[in-house]
Order: sequence, then C-alpha cells, then structure tokens
Amino acid sequence: MRNAALFIMLLTPSLATHALDTRQAPPEQLLKLGSQLANHAGKSQWQQLWQRSRAAGHLQATPGLAYFTISHPLLPELARQTLTRADKVEAVNTTLALYRRAFPGRVIGMLDDQPLNSLCLIIDWRTLPQEQANEAHAYLAGASLLNSYPCK
Repeated sequence: MRNAALFIMLLTPSLATHALDTRQAPPEQLLKLGSQLANHAGKSQWQQLWQRSRAAGHLQATPGLAYFTISHPLLPELARQTLTRADKVEAVNTTLALYRRAFPGRVIGMLDDQPLNSLCLIIDWRTLPQEQANEAHAYLAGASLLNSYPCK
C-alpha cells in the first residue's frame, strides 16, 4: 500500500514551491526585499554573515583581497543601511542577489592600494518561494546573509 502511494506521488506533478529566481525578479522587488530583511533579520543571521565575512578574509588585511578598514563595530549599521537603501541590486545567480551601497567621502575598505567606499552584501533568497515574494515576511528568517565586503 505504501509503495502504491509513493508511486502515485511520483506520477503527480510536483506541488513543491520554487525559490525566488533573482534573475527574473525586478530590481524594485529585490530592493523591497532587502529593506524588509534589514528590519527583520535575526541575530543569528547577522552573526553568520560576520562569520562568513571573517572566514572569507574580509575583516583583516589580505593582499589581493578586499578587506574592511573601518572599525568593525560600525559594520552592522553600514550593512543595514546597504540593505535598506541600496544604490544597486543585481542577480548574481539563480537565487542570489548582490546589494551595493556607496558611502561617498568615506573609505570603508581597501583592495591592495585602492581605497573602497562601497559595501556589498550577497543575499541568498532560496528559501523564499517565488509566489510569496510580495508577502515575504514569514520567509525572511530563512534568507541567508552570505557575505559582506568592501567594493567599488
């Protein structure tokens, strides 16, 4: 009997929801989602972001790699500002989006001898179902703040 039920489930079209495809989402929608995430991301989401950024080498001077030069306690607020009021957002992959915000007149990082005044954040929206993108509140806790680094 269980085998028959499994067989029927395999023949039935999948009812699984599909993740938000950032390549198909309008920039306005991605900007709105970023702003919502900035206001509702949990402490563990932010902690994971900084752990990943540290592991990627962006929190210490590393030749050939962009790294932050501003005081690390200032980074969370700059990251929130980047998500809330990004200058630019673009799809990086199927479910990834890159949020960028410039901080004119403020050097926040370096790449070798080049000063950098923008912050870039990569967010993974794979836990947000495509059909829920306009009502994303319940899914914000599943969004992954993947990386943060200074950029041009």
